Amino acid sequence: MVNLFVPPSYMAVYAKCVDASMPTFEPEEWIEEGRVYPVKHFTEPLNQGDGFAVTIVDEDGVEIHPSSSHWSFASTRFELYTLHLN
Repeated sequence: MVNLFVPPSYMAVYAKCVDASMPTFEPEEWIEEGRVYPVKHFTEPLNQGDGFAVTIVDEDGVEIHPSSSHWSFASTRFELYTLHLN
């Protein structure tokens, strides 16, 4: 089991897609390279040296899921940015 991190209300996390290459499975929804997505939450890495799972949302706040069995994206596909709000 891994911890789920939800950004607090004073913080906004964004993910800029740097790798939109297709996975080995056929995704139902996919990401666009160069596009910036709001991050809803993310996990800690499962293994040392691995990235973590990032759950992103579209402009309407709806989660983007690659498939019904894959609900998040690998953090290695993104550059992550954090904004601390006043």
